[in-house]
Amino acid sequence: MPGSLRLRPAVLAAREQLDAGRQKLREQHDRGSPGIQVCAHLADLLDEVVLNLFQSAMEEAGHDNPARQCDLAEQVALVPNGGYGRRDVAPFSDVDLMLLTSPGAHAAAAEVAKYLTRDICDAGLQLGFSLRTPAQACSLGMKDSTIFTSLAESRLLWGNERLFEKFLERYRAATRRRWRSLVATIVKSRREEQRQYGETAYLLQPNIKRSRGGLRDVQMVRWIGFTRHGESDLENLGRLGAITSVDRRRLQDAHEFLLRLRNELHFHAGKS
Repeated sequence: MPGSLRLRPAVLAAREQLDAGRQKLREQHDRGSPGIQVCAHLADLLDEVVLNLFQSAMEEAGHDNPARQCDLAEQVALVPNGGYGRRDVAPFSDVDLMLLTSPGAHAAAAEVAKYLTRDICDAGLQLGFSLRTPAQACSLGMKDSTIFTSLAESRLLWGNERLFEKFLERYRAATRRRWRSLVATIVKSRREEQRQYGETAYLLQPNIKRSRGGLRDVQMVRWIGFTRHGESDLENLGRLGAITSVDRRRLQDAHEFLLRLRNELHFHAGKS
């Protein structure tokens, strides 16, 4: 495309990698690969693309001061959230990222974030991005249900492991103190979403994610599990006795069916 001539080499490489990776995964999907497997491989693909663009952004931000780049690497953590965090992304899902930073490195991290967000968007990905300290992330998560549920599905992709663990420990502690109000907020938000997208399970054109019986209901179990037990993974919730083995299998089977269906719709449409 004409405009691609003006794109940075790292962005062009990211676009090519995404196109080739999606095509390969489309072929796996067509051969009958499980939905959860295709989604996990998509997450791996996104991880590679994001890490390459992040390294490029780090180099661009520190081109005049390589020592500062090394210092920053010890004070930040790149954290996928939401569906990207739990690794069940669809072919054209949004990419939700948080650049976690220590307070003293906020200005330098903001410069990296400027280049990173530019390049991710230029690569053709839909990006949801935040730059926060652990304290800021925890505070915002307790005030907004959308932020709370997104941060409940966090994992470390790159950076200072102790910084990420500090955030997660603080987040779990804050959640335990407020679990009753958080559960009420999550349920209320889900009921409002069902009213908008369909409260009955018998719709001619259901929203795979948001209608009643959709992916959001499986996710709600995960989020409530996190508020009560600090765990969102269904296997771990089963081991903790938070859900029965029968319910766990039913949820996992439903989850697999809905993920495979969503993948088919994404591949067919070529978009979310």
